[in-house]
Amino acid sequence: MKRVCAGTECVPPCPICTTVPYLSNSSADGGVLRVRSTGVDTLNLAAKGPVRKQAWELVGEAKAQAQTSAESELIEFPVTGQAFLLRSHGVRGYTYWLSSPDFELMLGTSEKFPAVLVQMHSAYMHSMGVDESLRLVEQLLRNDIFAGPYELMVSRIDLYADVQGWVPELTDLRRFVGFGRHRKGFEERQLTYMAGFRLTGFMFGKDALVGRIYDKTVEIHRRGLSWLPDLWGTDGQDDPVWRLEFQFRRAALVEFNLRTVADVLAAAQDLWRYATEEWLSLRTPTRDRRQRRWPVDPVWEEIRSVQIAPGMTGVVRRRLQQADELRLVQGFQGYASSLAARRDRLELGDAMEDFGTLLQRYLESRGREFASEVKRKQGRQLGVTAFVENDGR
Repeated sequence: MKRVCAGTECVPPCPICTTVPYLSNSSADGGVLRVRSTGVDTLNLAAKGPVRKQAWELVGEAKAQAQTSAESELIEFPVTGQAFLLRSHGVRGYTYWLSSPDFELMLGTSEKFPAVLVQMHSAYMHSMGVDESLRLVEQLLRNDIFAGPYELMVSRIDLYADVQGWVPELTDLRRFVGFGRHRKGFEERQLTYMAGFRLTGFMFGKDALVGRIYDKTVEIHRRGLSWLPDLWGTDGQDDPVWRLEFQFRRAALVEFNLRTVADVLAAAQDLWRYATEEWLSLRTPTRDRRQRRWPVDPVWEEIRSVQIAPGMTGVVRRRLQQADELRLVQGFQGYASSLAARRDRLELGDAMEDFGTLLQRYLESRGREFASEVKRKQGRQLGVTAFVENDGR
């Protein structure tokens, strides 16, 4: 049963809201929240220590080549064999930006920042597991980056739960209460996101601690995250999957006395409990004007009880490759059909034969060969570090 009201801005006591039972669309049918996946979606690390001279030389030479060729340069660290594409420009105060499907690696000499910043990708952590992916990162830092002892800290961690059975509505925004006001570092902010007339999400807070609630099925179609349905066991088409996510930056983690990476990961459940019990909650309005005295919505009680247990799937690499191929085919189709229209080629076979002749002429005019171009691209391909079962799919 949904609330019947004259508007979305009513504040109890409202003559309608206080006489008609107020039920959220999730709990009205007595539905049970179905948890599809939980865990760590983002893990950013900062490391302080003396960087090896060999590491500086490696990235310095690669960047010079990248700036000359105007292309990212493929490099491979000698001990661990971890490969990256080093970009021709830096980022966020870091001179060197190394990118891979596993994680981003930034190195810099500024005294304002730690020497190394690592941003681990969600696909990497969900293919290897958080502990194993972190072990491989530390292996690189220990053997290829730092010349001695180093300090590794968490600069940001995002904890999430993907659920079905609850579809928030725009009118729910005023039912959220909290923000942990007694913690001075956690600023307040509320934002609503829409796609046309469809609500796609809410965001609460700013900087040190941020909460997000959004339709994940909308995002995976926009970004091509095709491996997530494998993790969920559903594509979310008939019943959308909504993500609840809390972002903790270092300023918030320090207030909880969490210093090391191990401390932060061990406290994941406690952080989730704080975020859903003290910092933010969904309430059911009553006659009481004080929102904090409204009872907690039943669906939020279920959210509070969610166990943060990182999920894994062994098909991440394959799904990412499929998504990359689809994007290339889509791009090729656009260019090919435009060129075919210009050259009046209505049949695909005729068009492809014509394109081959044009491409051959273009390569010859620049002293290149198609085979060598393909081999060069093959040498630059990087994939997520993951075990993929050979099941024929």
